[in-house]
Amino acid sequence: MYKILGTDQKEYGPVTADQVRQWIREGRANSQTLVQGPDSTEWKPLNSFTEFAAVLAPGPAMVTGVAPTYPGGAVPSDIPNYLWQAILCTLCCCLPAGIPAIVFAAQVNTKLAMGDVAGATQASKNARLWCWIAFGVGLPANLIVLFFYSLGAIGQALQL
Repeated sequence: MYKILGTDQKEYGPVTADQVRQWIREGRANSQTLVQGPDSTEWKPLNSFTEFAAVLAPGPAMVTGVAPTYPGGAVPSDIPNYLWQAILCTLCCCLPAGIPAIVFAAQVNTKLAMGDVAGATQASKNARLWCWIAFGVGLPANLIVLFFYSLGAIGQALQL
């Protein structure tokens, strides 16, 4: 029985060798995935286990050294993180809605680095959503404040 350390840093298993082979075929594990072998407490890369060599052999759909948990086997670099937009919305529009935007924006690159493309995509969508919420709430609020400030300045000027 084997244990696998996933890209989310969670342990999976114990599982059989057949299950590990299935995960390799599905792209859930690759040659660099850390595994504990039977009766072992040491984490080793999957390519150090000879029983998985045939399944790990590079094929046309597999790129070695990269976890192929997404199409093409390469980490997409076009997932926007919306960090500068989140900072701008926080400073200029709405602080309470801008903070979650910054938090989600900061998660995008971290999740991409761990190979969690689905998580990075979701964090990107959440960052964009919170940027729009901050902008949608903050712009009208700032316009209302500006309007009342202008009324006060006009009223003070008329009393002189």
